[in-house]
Amino acid sequence: MYNSNSFSKSSSYNRGSLAIFTILLLLLMNPCLFPQSNTENKLKVNYKGDAQLETGSSFVGLEFHHNSPVIERISFYYPVSNSVDLSNDYWKRDSSFIMAVAIKTDNRIEWLNHEKYSFTSTPYFVSYNSIDKEKQVQISYNFLKNKPAYTVTYEITNKSPRKKSFDLYTDLEANLKSSHTYKIKDKAWSNSEIIYASPLDSASGELRPSINRVMGLFIHYDDPELQNVSLFTVNKSELPMAFSTRSVLNQIPVTKNDWWSNNDLTLNNEIINKGKEGLSAFRYLYRKELAPGEKMTVIQIIGTAKSEEAHSIAEYSFLNCTKEITDYRDYVLGYVNENHFTTGDNYIDKTVLWSDAMLAVNKHYIDGSVQPMPCPAEYYFYFTHDVLLTNLAAVNFDLARVKQDLSFITSHADKNMVIPHAYYWMDSSFVTEYADSDNWNHFWFVIAAAKYLLHSGDKEFMETIFPYVKKSISMALSNKHDDLMWALRPDWWDIGRNYGPRAYMTILAAKSLREFIYICSVLGKETDQLTTYSQTSLNLEQALNNKLWSNDQNYLLNYFADGSLDKHYYIGSLLASHFGLLNQERNEKLNSTAAKILLDKKTGVYSVFPMDFHKLIDYLKFSGNEAGDEYHYINGGIWTHGNAWYALSLISAGKKSDAFSFIKRDMTLNGIMDGPNGQPAMYEVRYGNYKDQNIYGRIDKPQFMWAAGWYLYSLYNLFVFKENDWNISFDPWIPENQKTLALNLTVNGSKTFTTIKGEGKYIQSVKLDGKELPSVVIPASEINTKEIKIILGTVHTPYLKEINSVLKEIHYDSDRKSLKFSLSSFIGNKITARVVSTEKPKSINPTSAKMISVKQDSVYITTLTFTASNEDLIELIF
Repeated sequence: MYNSNSFSKSSSYNRGSLAIFTILLLLLMNPCLFPQSNTENKLKVNYKGDAQLETGSSFVGLEFHHNSPVIERISFYYPVSNSVDLSNDYWKRDSSFIMAVAIKTDNRIEWLNHEKYSFTSTPYFVSYNSIDKEKQVQISYNFLKNKPAYTVTYEITNKSPRKKSFDLYTDLEANLKSSHTYKIKDKAWSNSEIIYASPLDSASGELRPSINRVMGLFIHYDDPELQNVSLFTVNKSELPMAFSTRSVLNQIPVTKNDWWSNNDLTLNNEIINKGKEGLSAFRYLYRKELAPGEKMTVIQIIGTAKSEEAHSIAEYSFLNCTKEITDYRDYVLGYVNENHFTTGDNYIDKTVLWSDAMLAVNKHYIDGSVQPMPCPAEYYFYFTHDVLLTNLAAVNFDLARVKQDLSFITSHADKNMVIPHAYYWMDSSFVTEYADSDNWNHFWFVIAAAKYLLHSGDKEFMETIFPYVKKSISMALSNKHDDLMWALRPDWWDIGRNYGPRAYMTILAAKSLREFIYICSVLGKETDQLTTYSQTSLNLEQALNNKLWSNDQNYLLNYFADGSLDKHYYIGSLLASHFGLLNQERNEKLNSTAAKILLDKKTGVYSVFPMDFHKLIDYLKFSGNEAGDEYHYINGGIWTHGNAWYALSLISAGKKSDAFSFIKRDMTLNGIMDGPNGQPAMYEVRYGNYKDQNIYGRIDKPQFMWAAGWYLYSLYNLFVFKENDWNISFDPWIPENQKTLALNLTVNGSKTFTTIKGEGKYIQSVKLDGKELPSVVIPASEINTKEIKIILGTVHTPYLKEINSVLKEIHYDSDRKSLKFSLSSFIGNKITARVVSTEKPKSINPTSAKMISVKQDSVYITTLTFTASNEDLIELIF
């Protein structure tokens, strides 16, 4: 039998009636005293069904499938990325457990692996629950904030009318797979150590081992490819009566997915001695007799460390796990509370909270720092692409995050200033894959950098990264032929090799050049080249329309390497509408075609149609079936950014109400749950195969970072502003039956609190810190702004609606009826501005500017066009 002196219970909290009464009284008197709890309650999702779930921290990620409370994969990120993963097929990883849990009572063993429990979750914890006539079982997973460890808490309550003995058996396999190459690592040794001994007992003056000593189990890999990692477990509550560090497995890979079933739960306190390394596991057996209603609580702390620090980290985790879990929770909820966006719609607003929480959680330790990563338990890589796309949303509320991300990217560029595509640990060192000239990261890097400058006004930082921005532009444009961008990949993904003209890359090139021009204009760079860049962007736009637009298919198409037309409909083409590269007629046609061909009305937008990549493996040079079967993955799967691009195309086509309905149905947490095979998720990809109801609507990777980013980006574009290369330009919209929007928005380096009220499509009032502004375009001179108030309604004074130039200042003189504004761009820029007013302008200065006024809805829309000098001053007289 197991020696009880080796382990110790932790002291429990005394939750007396007086303390409970005091807390309740304080909450009733001041509900805002604990705002974190209010936010957490809004965040929580309760679900009973068949879900894939991921959760984690900066140091560890857990993956679950089919509502099982038992882990199927663990990704550890410290000291380097490694995983516990017994799957033999990535696409079938939902049936391979790395853990087994059993409850024995009345001489009957019940394995929990294939049981479906209900769960309550947020992005940072999950708690599974099941109840029957005999017992209630709750299994909860939480994470430490500052140390590479997590906890699993088992709570078993006797629900029967009689006293019963309960055995709990847990088996966590500790055999690893290496990062990137996924080598099986199955040779480890183990030991047990006293990790904590409390001070002398105050009464007797003696150390009482059974109470004051805590033992930890350690599994060690003397393997430099794993950075000599050690795994540890410590028990925080109920004592195990026996343990073993030897696995029940005879070999890896495993040959069956119920490897745990032939097990009588007998353990013999086995340690694997150094020099006799073998397959390892953390296996425990707990036993307790429970009266009716009594509960057994088992808390295990599981973590990783470098071998020389394993003892100290295990000790710290034991002593501080409760505080660390609270700190992690408070960190996430604090981030959520810092970033405000409320509409009054429950589906929309809950998903905002969830998205913000995901941005706080989806970060991993890598090479000495914590960086954004795609998801908690999949992907060991730092992906530049995922970070940049997420930053398109983050610039609106978290400039520090975006600056840090751009700094990390440029710090990992090569000596020629070529930015990374990916960064990761592989076997014995950190590896950087650099973005070649065909890589879309160059374009997204330029766009994200420009948006950071636009929202921050941080010229000093932009000066430091400008050489990298310029390098990305020059590299990417090397693939321009006949005013179209050529690429190997058909659309937005990084697989396939068939070089030809691409709509997606041409769209990004045109957009990136315009953003690059903005950066150069603000910094005073490349001034003699800006007219050329502008013409190149215009040429790309014209070629996109003249050469890639199909009048037969009413869509932007590609060509193959042999010059033949690629008749596939790709989601990447939708960005042409959002980035303003199509006229209104084609915006509407593009969107209507996508609705007819690509849209599944219950799940979202297919990535491509027809879904025949499995038939084009040789022609498109895919690596086997990496694109997936029909309706799967790249081959017609429904990707969250495709949904966002469709929503953005609806907005550009003037269909904001339709965009709102689509976002609510197919992009919100509850909307996804309401759909076929729905579950709580902000996913990477969803399966839209309506022909198979068993998989229709199922998702993969349920907590994907850019899903949160694209969701928030879509909301800002729907409710707040219109995409613009030169400035922040409000284009507010409020749905019917809703009264107010309230949100954070970064403007010229300040985080403002912005409210939008009223109804209609015209602006009654814009106030910055109480001062009236005759413009929905924010001037660069407006700094340190704390509050913006926008009221929709009847136009009272003229206001600037939009302009493709930096707006420096703007003023309206009511006595002179004069609207005067100063601009800055570059010599030769073809400027277009629009002004809304109740009266038709009488004159314009300078007189060289052209002015056309059209009456619409009892107001005048006046369009001004002129060629810019270095700086311009415009005055309209009414």
